[in-house]
Amino acid sequence: MESESSRVRGKRTAFPPLAAAAAPRDHTAGLSDRSLAAILLRLPSPATLARAAGVCRRWRRVATSPAFLRLFRRLHPPPLLGFFVCNDGFTVERVNGVLVGQISSPTFFMSNPAPEGLSGAVSRCINFSLDSLPDVERWALADTCDGLLLLCDSFSGHDRLRIPSDFVVCDPITGRSVLFGDAPLYEIDDESSYLGAALLLTDGGGDRLCFEVLVVTYFMFGPRLLVFSSRSGAWTVHPSANVGGRFVMPMLGSVGYDMHANGCVYWVIDDEKYEASEYLMVLDTRTKAFSTIKLLSSMRTRYEGNMRVVRTDNGELRLVALADTVLDFWSLDRSKSTRGRWVREAGRELAYANGAMGLFAESDVCRTVILDAGDGFVFLKHFGSDWVFVLDVEAMVLMPLPHRKYYFGPALPYRMALQPPFPVLD
Repeated sequence: MESESSRVRGKRTAFPPLAAAAAPRDHTAGLSDRSLAAILLRLPSPATLARAAGVCRRWRRVATSPAFLRLFRRLHPPPLLGFFVCNDGFTVERVNGVLVGQISSPTFFMSNPAPEGLSGAVSRCINFSLDSLPDVERWALADTCDGLLLLCDSFSGHDRLRIPSDFVVCDPITGRSVLFGDAPLYEIDDESSYLGAALLLTDGGGDRLCFEVLVVTYFMFGPRLLVFSSRSGAWTVHPSANVGGRFVMPMLGSVGYDMHANGCVYWVIDDEKYEASEYLMVLDTRTKAFSTIKLLSSMRTRYEGNMRVVRTDNGELRLVALADTVLDFWSLDRSKSTRGRWVREAGRELAYANGAMGLFAESDVCRTVILDAGDGFVFLKHFGSDWVFVLDVEAMVLMPLPHRKYYFGPALPYRMALQPPFPVLD
């Protein structure tokens, strides 16, 4: 007798049709844009936000709005990718006993160790090339702000009598850039000198990146400000400013490089003709007003102008200064008065830093100078060496960045920050 199991095997068994796969459900569809933004703000880093923005068009629109990105940057400080260094677009080498000038573009050096999860962004910075930018003799690094670079044409720190007329703002990660030029140099005095330029992001509304570029020149009557706005696509020339009721710079050699920090631009002024010979000249990027901050007279004798303002966004004004091998930090305490008083923090002995032998190998011949400084980092150059050194202040480790012997700066830490699309300028 045939078993039931064999009869089943001999017949074609009918199975019910498979149910259609359920369509994926968007559980955030019922949320308002404001609630979705509140969720995205909890993401831990710009890298994770960038991945989330690729989910759908709505997520991308919310995650790339200028207001959202400003708030995200405040809650999540941009990670450090590395350092951009630039020799003002110019280097000098000794060839067969003769000094020969060569063009040098801004160069990116990766931080060590590399930031976790950001290898793609780092590789784009390493491969950053100026070939895609408009063709000029050379581009030099002027400033950095929220992951963007400001470059100017053909400026050499040794020839401040030439004022750049063309500038470009670019994102070294995406490769996007916007060029603007034709600065109205004809509206300023013929004998004016170039003091520097700064990049400022502004709230222009809408979904486009808005920025201002501030260019500062100087003539005998004081500093003068030229401002380019991406919203209007035009330059504005401000009248000369009388700072502190006196001529700010009887000699151009009295002025240090510009340093952008805390919404202001600073210059160290070392003027031997005045009793209070050292002070900071300050440009408030929001009010466009110039002012001065007095430095201690002892700073001049101790540091001989070897001082820089620390580039930071935390609202505190700090100076870093070098005397012999001791690195000092100064902060301006305004708790008891608006004028404030300078307070010296604990000094750091560079001789005890890991890697100090490379920095001071020929200390009896050449001086070590501070090229630049940012939060937690100080850039140093020994002119007897072919290296620029970056000091990790907390770890007290000196890392060499290979460059030219006749290098003068600037050297800026570069942090990744997500930005809305670039503006289109006519």
